[in-house]
Amino acid sequence: MLPRLERRSILTGAALTIVLAVPPALLALLLSDDDSLEGSSWVPFLFAWIVLAFFLGGLLAARSQPHAPLAHGALAALIAYLLVQGFGVVRHLIVGEDVSWLSIPFSALLASSTGTVGGIVANWLRARRSRAEV
Repeated sequence: MLPRLERRSILTGAALTIVLAVPPALLALLLSDDDSLEGSSWVPFLFAWIVLAFFLGGLLAARSQPHAPLAHGALAALIAYLLVQGFGVVRHLIVGEDVSWLSIPFSALLASSTGTVGGIVANWLRARRSRAEV
């Protein structure tokens, strides 16, 4: 039997991911337009910030879900990625820029995997807290 997924937890985690990930992504987009990021140390910093956003969104979504924390974490990060990426694809198509179609599923896998790690950590923290209460 499949566990029941709490839509509110997933959407809350996705919203946190979007709030945390979009500003550095937009900053990277603005800086990359004039090629000022080439060879810059900002690239790994902004990438790490975005990955951390997926992790924290997954952690938040999974925090209150004892029966399916990994699924909640993965879905929160994946939904956030797909929403933001959807806007990006539409923007690229409207402006007439190329869309890197192959990178979309790989980035979606990175996002959902990172959200899953957030779910693992949330589950571990919940188990640790319940052992401390005993």
